[in-house]
Parts: sequence; C-alpha cells; structure tokens
Amino acid sequence: MDQERLGDDDQLITTAIRRSPLAMVLTDPRLPDNPITYVNSAFEALTLYSRDYAVGRNCRFLQGPETEPEAIDRIRDGLRAEEEFEITLTNHRADGSVFRNQLLLAPIHDPQGQLNGYFGLQRNVPMPEKDERPETDDNSLHLLRELQHRVKNHLSMIVSMIRIQARREVTAESLKAISRRIEALSVLYDELLNSSGNGDPDKDLAAGAYLSRIASVVASLEPRNAIRLNVECDDISLPVDHAARLGLLLSEFVTNAFEHAFEGRDTGAVDVRFTTLDDGTVRLTVQDDGNGIPEGYNWPFGAASIREQHDRAEHSGGRLDTTGHDRVPGVGGSIVTALTDSLGAKLTVDGAGPGTRITIDL
Repeated sequence: MDQERLGDDDQLITTAIRRSPLAMVLTDPRLPDNPITYVNSAFEALTLYSRDYAVGRNCRFLQGPETEPEAIDRIRDGLRAEEEFEITLTNHRADGSVFRNQLLLAPIHDPQGQLNGYFGLQRNVPMPEKDERPETDDNSLHLLRELQHRVKNHLSMIVSMIRIQARREVTAESLKAISRRIEALSVLYDELLNSSGNGDPDKDLAAGAYLSRIASVVASLEPRNAIRLNVECDDISLPVDHAARLGLLLSEFVTNAFEHAFEGRDTGAVDVRFTTLDDGTVRLTVQDDGNGIPEGYNWPFGAASIREQHDRAEHSGGRLDTTGHDRVPGVGGSIVTALTDSLGAKLTVDGAGPGTRITIDL
C-alpha cells in the first residue's frame, strides 16, 4: 500500500479512529474525585463532550434525570471494591439527549500491585422499547469483556504517565505521545472486534491488517504530505498479546521516523514490512531513507526501565518531558525495550545510513 499522508491539523485522528465503536476513558483514583485523565475521539463522538471538557472531571457529568439510581450505586460499589465489572445504564449527552451506555470498567495496577487507574470502555446500545426490559448482557458484551481482559494489561506501562499528566504541566510533545499510544490501543480494540465477530474470542488476530492500520493512524499525524508511507503486511495471524505488543512497537518506530529522520527535509519515505521468513520467524521491519541515527546514539538500548521513568516523572521538578534528549532515550525507548523483552524478540537497529532500519524478529 502506498499512502499520501494527511496534512491538515484538523485531521490528526484518522477516519479509522473516529469510526471506532468503542469510547475509551482513563481515570485516576489517586486524585480527588477520580477524575478523567484521557478520552479518545469515539468518546467525543458518543457523548458530544469535548476532550478538553471531560479531562479533569469525574464521569458523573454523563448522568442526568433518566440515569437509573441503582446503576449509579453499582458503579460506586464496583469502584470501591476495585473490581472489574460491566453495566448498562442511561446517560446524557452534552445536548441533553439520552443514550444507553454499555460500560465495562477495569482497574489498572502497577507492577507492585497498587491501583494506578481505571480503564473504561463505553458502547452505545439500542434503547429498549417501552415496557421492554433493558438488556444487560449479550454475546458482544461477553466478547468485549474477554478482549478488555487481554488488552488492558498493556496499559500498565503508560497509564502512570497519563496519571501524572493530570497533576503536572507536561510538554506538548509528551501529550502527543501519550495520546498516540492510547489511540493505538483503540485501533487494536476495533480490529479485535472486526476480526472476532461472534466467533471465539480466543482465536488469533489478523496481525497484518492490524499493523497496517496502526501505521496509517500514526502517519496521519505527519503534516508533511511529501513524506510517503509504504506498507506491505502479509496475512499473518498471531495471538492477541503478541499482536498488541507489535502494534505498540510499530507505533513507536513509525513515530520516531517521522519526528527525527527527516529534520531539515520535506520529502522522504518510510517503509513498513511484516512477513514470515523461511525458518518460520515473523519479522517486522521499519526502514526510512532519512538522516540516520546520530553518531554515538544507541537508541533504544540503555533506556531507563518503565519503573525508573515513572519515579523520575513522579519526583522530578518542573515541566514533565517524557521524550528523549541529548542522546538519552525517553519513555519511548523504555517502552520499546520492555515490549521487546516481553515478546522474547530480537531487536536490531541499523542507523549507519543512509536512513535507519529497525527489525523485530519474533
């Protein structure tokens, strides 16, 4: 696939993201009143509330005269118990209209087991007819629950940064990186739903299609329309956990290429390849024809651990910047090394030029 990227700042979120049926919400129970720290574009489309309005507020602004009191009590009990639960309730949009909200909420814990946030999925379901008992569960809800259980664990590496974002001034580049990583998970949910349908949620994911979408989403953030993205992904199926990690890795690689490979240039190309070698190895390659990696910079090797990045963000002063500087990898490098290790994969980075070639062998 050969794709020209979008150059309009109003199209930072691609059509694929905007059409995602799942609104995603992150909240921080360590802050007073458990405020929202992130919502995706699907949340804005579903509720008609903007991201700027929602972030920093408790989710109860979605409640209104038609919201069931017993549903509110169930949500409070679930949060208090720090348990994963689902519920369908009536919520209100910003324009006052009502919708049936199928909500799945799950706690997110850090590696030490401490509650770090809540991750919610919201889906609009049909309003019941008059005198009809509302549906509280169905096959799609079961599927969503299974998918959430698999995917929510991948948030543990970045949710702490999102939580800190609510308490400190954060650089624009860091906020953009946070949003991109969560949007990548939104694409994963959408792909999981489309590929699983009403079938077995345990079956493998069409990883080639998923990675193609990830590359396209990240590429849409690039304002220079003369930098081309070429994607060739074979029809390869992988377990959900493997595909999810590869998607996050691809997001980091493509973003780095767009942000750093073409400094001082308006043209260039980034090639993404996903294929199976003769010996059965699955290989993901991202190669650009840019300026190459600066001499003496061994990205991402030597990056701090996720825990070390969290401690730095928690305790350092001033404005929080999670990007790399002075040839020291930032949070992106930490995520890359952690994901590679979790996959048991081999990471190779050749930046001798021209350009940079990154290879993941799984």
